[in-house]
Amino acid sequence: MADRRIGILGGIFDPVHFGHLSVALLARESFGLDEVLFIPSGAPPHKTSVAASPAHRLNMLKLALDGVDGCGIWEGEISRGGYSYTIDTLKELSGVYGAGKFYFIIGTDNLPVMHKWRSFEEIIGRVTLCVARRPGYESVRTDALASADIREFPGPEWGSSSTMLRDYLKGGHSCRFLMPDAVLGYIKENGLYE
Repeated sequence: MADRRIGILGGIFDPVHFGHLSVALLARESFGLDEVLFIPSGAPPHKTSVAASPAHRLNMLKLALDGVDGCGIWEGEISRGGYSYTIDTLKELSGVYGAGKFYFIIGTDNLPVMHKWRSFEEIIGRVTLCVARRPGYESVRTDALASADIREFPGPEWGSSSTMLRDYLKGGHSCRFLMPDAVLGYIKENGLYE
């Protein structure tokens, strides 16, 4: 496993949508990754409320990734309990993947605030930052990122977000073609985001 290149795509995935899936596949192609791990947050410290439970978010991810080669799910943050900190996840993943190389996938919207994350310096020492362009955000590299290995790649720039989709669903709008049909069916079946 020492030479494996592992992409990490963390998020709340509330709900997962085609923007998440496409950024994972674009990163996989751009950096020759062996696998991209989707890591759903348990209790994210930066969000005061999450609409769907961890179990629902995990189930939607499983439906979205069914049959998608080169993508998997790591459930460690959900099963850990308490707040989900990136540094803790990286330490756990290092125990699983040994000397594998980690490629941490983020958007240009997260880059300028990464220095506020817990153990930020240790995080950037452990990963290559793979930065996808997000509409409305410039790729800003703060002084705190001077030692980081940062590589940019094309992201899906159509501006889809989980917040937007939740609002659409609350308004009774169809989200077909914005997320996998299986995820949309699950949302309706379970009365999520009404």
